[in-house]
Amino acid sequence: MSAVGYLSEWLSDERTAALITSGLSLRHLCGFGLSHGLILAAKEESFLFVSEDEFERVKAKAEGLSVRAYSDTKQLLDLLVKHNIRKILVESDKMTVRELNFYTDELHCAKLETSDLLSQKLAMLRAVKSDMELNAVKKAQLVCDKAYDKLLMSIRKGMSERQIAAMLSGFLVEYGADELMPRMRIASGENSAKHHIKPTERKITDGDFLLMDFGAKVGGYCASMARTVVVGEISPKRENIYNAVFCAVTDGLKAIRAGIGANVAQSVAMATLNNWDIDRYARSDFGHGTGLEFFEPPYLVQGSPSMLKTNMTLVCGCEVTAPSRYGVKIADCVCVTEDGCIDLTTATKSLVHI
Repeated sequence: MSAVGYLSEWLSDERTAALITSGLSLRHLCGFGLSHGLILAAKEESFLFVSEDEFERVKAKAEGLSVRAYSDTKQLLDLLVKHNIRKILVESDKMTVRELNFYTDELHCAKLETSDLLSQKLAMLRAVKSDMELNAVKKAQLVCDKAYDKLLMSIRKGMSERQIAAMLSGFLVEYGADELMPRMRIASGENSAKHHIKPTERKITDGDFLLMDFGAKVGGYCASMARTVVVGEISPKRENIYNAVFCAVTDGLKAIRAGIGANVAQSVAMATLNNWDIDRYARSDFGHGTGLEFFEPPYLVQGSPSMLKTNMTLVCGCEVTAPSRYGVKIADCVCVTEDGCIDLTTATKSLVHI
């Protein structure tokens, strides 16, 4: 069944419809991008309205949707009357106040429901990837791995964080990235202990941890990863910290499989860090979903009510910081399976010296 088919089946009754207007949700439900458009999904039939310029291209591709060339909201109003629709669910997290007021006035025969029911349902549908979507995430992760491998061969002592960030950005684009993850984090030394910091002019030097947290979007889908490498040599204590994070990530990934709570892997990783006596320095989350957005549900945190399902794509990892001194982060992009997960990130998690 198509994504829009699942959405139609979910609607409570024949008098309720869903109005989809955000580009992100349209991309997911249609399976391809649109310049402009909207979907009116109902139990009996679902409609995709596009511009006349895109009509011929779209009508042959849209699955489970009756495609119409859009002229004005009277078309929507006529459908509401024809199908006796009295309630319309809207995307509470995507629709602006201006849009809400516009559709409230124009579609006056039905009540617009502004709860988060539709947004939550769309997020749940997006969390489980189709084969096409999974392949797209794999392509994005491959770009990240290739760029990271080339970066390791190019970094030299004395380079600044900004130089390394510019180099990595170039490699990501070279290997096919359409967009880069916002707030790419390239941080060395004491800067690696800061969660929200842009690359600076600080030059990497012997004994530094160099933390790299980055991602790429390819064909509309995202993937990201994080690695921490060492410049020169470090003390046994700092190497012990790295090994603790390595083991926590490894154990957390082993705990991931379909049918378990999204909080389980986080609990396993924290237990491992506790065994190494550094859990007090760790961030409390183990990861999040990724797909059409870099950060999306489910969130792998303590107390999460979500359940993991086959073909969810996640970015999972651990971060430990010693404030004002250093930070270590390792994260991989993975796909959930029935009995575990497939690690889509090929870069080694073992400690790398540059």
